[in-house]
Amino acid sequence: MEIFLVESLKEKLSKPRFKPHYQTIKSLIRKLKEQGKNSLKFLDIQDQYVLGEMKVKEPPYRLYVILNQKLDTYYIVDWSHKDEQSRTIKSLKEKLKEAITIGIENIF
Repeated sequence: MEIFLVESLKEKLSKPRFKPHYQTIKSLIRKLKEQGKNSLKFLDIQDQYVLGEMKVKEPPYRLYVILNQKLDTYYIVDWSHKDEQSRTIKSLKEKLKEAITIGIENIF
């Protein structure tokens, strides 16, 4: 199992407003390492890719992960507030469809 934090998310998390969230994100990544796909709520499945989320109640944020089932590789692709949930999921589903044709490495 490999876990990658995509570049676009690294840039987003480098902003000062996300500094207090680092420990929460680290604990979710630890949970992902320990439990694998059992720690995810599946939102969409396209070919070998699965879009999943991990919820946090306080602060009310979601960590979005794309799993490549063939390679057992996890890509952590977004961290957003639950108020942005539907917009984020819609955007990630579109990117997931693109990933099938051009590869996930070329999208994020």
